[in-house]
Amino acid sequence: MKAAQLRDEPPDSQQIMALLRQLQADSLQVLNQVRPGLDQAETVGVNAKGDDQKSFDIAADEWIRRWLSEHFESGVVESEEQTGVFEFGSGRQGYRFIVDPIDGSDNFARGLPLSAISIAMLPRQTSLSTDAVIYALVGDTSGPGAVIAARGNGAYSDGQRLCTSETRRLRDAFVSCELNHWAPDASLAELMCTCSGIRSYGCASRALCLVAKGALDAHVDVRSRLTPESFLAASLPVTEAGGHVCRLDGGPLGPFQSLQDRTTLVAASTKELAMEIINALAK
Repeated sequence: MKAAQLRDEPPDSQQIMALLRQLQADSLQVLNQVRPGLDQAETVGVNAKGDDQKSFDIAADEWIRRWLSEHFESGVVESEEQTGVFEFGSGRQGYRFIVDPIDGSDNFARGLPLSAISIAMLPRQTSLSTDAVIYALVGDTSGPGAVIAARGNGAYSDGQRLCTSETRRLRDAFVSCELNHWAPDASLAELMCTCSGIRSYGCASRALCLVAKGALDAHVDVRSRLTPESFLAASLPVTEAGGHVCRLDGGPLGPFQSLQDRTTLVAASTKELAMEIINALAK
């Protein structure tokens, strides 16, 4: 799809989703160029959240900003790798792009398969919340696979519409849980003993997409460390596939003031399963 198509007429969902697929396809050559060997993933700085930055984080972030400015008429880009926003085009129209250039960067650095380019598109003047996301891309960094979603029009992977597993009971559920930089407490131990299976992937966006696909029944992050760029995009495929996303207290995810705000997250195939997980963790 040419950028001119979006400049000459109002875009519709199919145009935007095709453009996001093109972004994913175009990104693979860049990612292969910056993919480090195991002895080359050195820290080169610290981002606004205080997390280590690698050279591939910065290179992917710069490429995404450039790509978006070449394919959309105007907008504002916010990324975990930048302290300020990047505005392009003229006027106050366009989209608010929330970008995690490589979610799961530790996995990417070690050659592990679970990492993603994550981009959420919101109306430009809208606050940061899962309810405000209207388009989303979670793209595989190691191959052509991508999950694309449009609010009200479903979530898709490889042309197939996604649907959650519809699991309602924790005892039947396969659950992923983020454990990085956190010592689990007794409530999580009880959840892990109750569910059918437990996994930990180190990449929020890919774990959420596995819930949207029905491969996982739930994903849980109770560390109060998770920031919006890691889940805003992937939350839309979950809800468009029939799932439920909320905080650990059952409340909505957002609005957030910035990408430095931290939260908890429960994503599940059904609201019933989400509530059972929340109840189990409250004990």
